[in-house]
Amino acid sequence: MPYNQEYDHRFIKPVRHLRNKTLSDFADYMGVDHSTIAKLEKGQIAFTPYYQSKFKVAIAKLRVSNIELASVRKTLEMKEQRGYK
Repeated sequence: MPYNQEYDHRFIKPVRHLRNKTLSDFADYMGVDHSTIAKLEKGQIAFTPYYQSKFKVAIAKLRVSNIELASVRKTLEMKEQRGYK
């Protein structure tokens, strides 16, 4: 099933933790430097369409299901409603 959802920088860390990957490991899957992943996670650099496409490639390689991604989305929404970062 294709990954048709929209993602932002907040998805990177939870998805990385779903698969128990370090910054360096996840950077290899995305094809970018590990410092770029850290900056993306913190929102220090823009999550441009380029990084979105790289993220989609990484979640496909890691076989993250749409159900898992929906769960991450729901968790992020709940945290936002409750005022968590």
